Amino acid sequence: IFSLGVVFAALSLERIRWCTVSQQELSKCNDMSKAFGGAGILPPLECTEGGSAANCTQMIKDDLADAVTLDGRLIYQAGKEHGLKPVVGEVYDQEIGTSYYAVAVVRKSSNITINSLKGVSSCHTGINRTAGWDVPVGYLTDSGRLAAMGCDLPKGKTVSEYFNGSCVPGANGVNYPKSLCQLCKGDSAGQNKCERNSREQYYDYSGAFRCLAEGAGEVAFVKHSTVPENTDGRSLSSWAQRLRSQDFQLLCRNGNTADVTEWRTCHLARIPARAVVVRPDTDGTVVFQLLKQGQQRFNGVGTKFQMFDSAAYSAQNLLFRDSTTELIAITAQNYQAWLGDEYLHAMQALSCDPNTLPESLNWCVVSTEEIWKCGEMAIAFKKKNLKPAIQCISAKTKEQCMELIQKKESDAVVLGGADIYTAGKTYGLVPAAGESYS
Repeated sequence: IFSLGVVFAALSLERIRWCTVSQQELSKCNDMSKAFGGAGILPPLECTEGGSAANCTQMIKDDLADAVTLDGRLIYQAGKEHGLKPVVGEVYDQEIGTSYYAVAVVRKSSNITINSLKGVSSCHTGINRTAGWDVPVGYLTDSGRLAAMGCDLPKGKTVSEYFNGSCVPGANGVNYPKSLCQLCKGDSAGQNKCERNSREQYYDYSGAFRCLAEGAGEVAFVKHSTVPENTDGRSLSSWAQRLRSQDFQLLCRNGNTADVTEWRTCHLARIPARAVVVRPDTDGTVVFQLLKQGQQRFNGVGTKFQMFDSAAYSAQNLLFRDSTTELIAITAQNYQAWLGDEYLHAMQALSCDPNTLPESLNWCVVSTEEIWKCGEMAIAFKKKNLKPAIQCISAKTKEQCMELIQKKESDAVVLGGADIYTAGKTYGLVPAAGESYS
């Protein structure tokens, strides 16, 4: 009965139009289409040129293509902006659904924890890269450690003020603060400093770890396998020859530190595996069945076409990551579940739209003293150029403030225990920040 269902569903999708992001990927896709056709795998696979992953998501939304494989950041954008859903996931040598873990590494001899990162010097894999930038910056912002003022995160001003000098390869454009390239090394002749490529010796995972190992920075944002790969004699590079994994440790989200082997429980975020996304009305089962039959035939010895190898095209990771061991069907077909909370929260903290920022924040106050203090706070904040500007609105009671916020005539009020309960139960308000007295 099941196979009949698949054949029947396949008829509704007469073909699957795969969107490719480069010429090399297009030629691999055309070979995959021929291989599938020759093996009688249906529905027929067609290949279209998208030019870039972002273009492909737009084309799928506009029904000019049906499927593309995306990484976490693009799965987030495709889901949030175009409603696309992940239906097939790549599996590597990690647990299902996981690509790798983003970690923060320090020397064991330092006293640094996640709570004392402000003012330390930092090493990053590259600007806008997942483990080296998106996750640490998103996590520090989401957890309230890094104050994102307005929408200045992409330009790195907030980050440059948080850390005391950094190496963020690629942050060498005119818009970026100089301190983001301060610790970079360049090539052996001291040229190409802070370039987003291997000419910068502190670029990529191993480079960011080298920046920590050589004492340029005090924390490195890398992935879980970086330290093991570059210590205990496993690396041939001269800088890594004498490094021992036991001299480094990971920073955990809860403020603790842990051994570099404890990355499953001590990390900044689990990075989701790449996934194939389609329109919400596309039957994901059909796409999975096509690829499942494909991987049974074309993943292993003895076949000319290899789904998980790109060497024949003088490239890497075309259509699928080369390290993929198999493809699996994604049961909960929504992007939030596939990305997972840690990664999702980091991405949400990063996706700031300046057009949605309010001109002012209306603060509700109830006593004369509060009105005075609020006014002084507004002036003090303005002098420091903090945005949005604070406007003080007075009401007779806390309940009246709750009512004003519910009606969107005010934005915020400070409440105590019992009032917080009323605000939630009666007016549907949520707490945004809490006071700490320790």
